[in-house]
Amino acid sequence: MRIMLDTNVLISALVFGGKTGRLLNMLFGLEHELYVSEYIDQEFKEKLKEKWPAKAGKVYDLYRQLDIRFCKSTEERLGELWDRKDIPVLSDALYHEIDIILSGDKDFLEADLERPIVYSPSMLLEYFEMLHDK
Repeated sequence: MRIMLDTNVLISALVFGGKTGRLLNMLFGLEHELYVSEYIDQEFKEKLKEKWPAKAGKVYDLYRQLDIRFCKSTEERLGELWDRKDIPVLSDALYHEIDIILSGDKDFLEADLERPIVYSPSMLLEYFEMLHDK
């Protein structure tokens, strides 16, 4: 499965750990293809510097060493969302034929997209735990 990681998921997993961090570890172990676009990468870097300047460099450097596929962002506008700053994320996901956008963003979660599917970290964790229990 091809999964695009949104900025809020990266922050949650790599700064705070918790459930989202466990999910990210699980995804690496299940050999899914994890993607981050140039747009998300830049947004993540900026948020780290803004909110956690003392550890931003270390967190960013470690994250860049993870088994994540960093992909180019497209200039094309390939979808519509209420929150305009999420449109580049959706466009990149559609352009790279991503199966799932992993995001805690309310706009994505309420958008009712046919493709790609949008899961919050807790929804995807619940899904994988359900599969594991079978």
